Amino acid sequence: MLLLIDARKMKTILPVMLLGFVLSALGGCIRSNDYMPSSGATGEKIFKEACVQCHTPVSGNVMILKPEMTNADAIMERVKNGKGIGMPAFPNLTGDSAQSLAEYVLGNSVAR
Repeated sequence: MLLLIDARKMKTILPVMLLGFVLSALGGCIRSNDYMPSSGATGEKIFKEACVQCHTPVSGNVMILKPEMTNADAIMERVKNGKGIGMPAFPNLTGDSAQSLAEYVLGNSVAR
């Protein structure tokens, strides 16, 4: 049996399909946030294990930071609490691990 869809139905179906694709792609970044760094893990190792799935390096830089994110405290706060649906909170990244990650991000990023 041949399935034919008229143009009016396609105009409705296409946006729904596109939305589904976008949401499934974002689902990769909205994952379990129970990451636990190994003892003594460097900021680079933590970034590669917990962050690189969603934060792909750009032009050799880890990230392009907004001016308000160009200090370690702001980065550690974002890691601890997350932001919206795209950035999960990482409650296990605290203390030296969070500081090490923040320093790595700052040392390998540029401000916008």
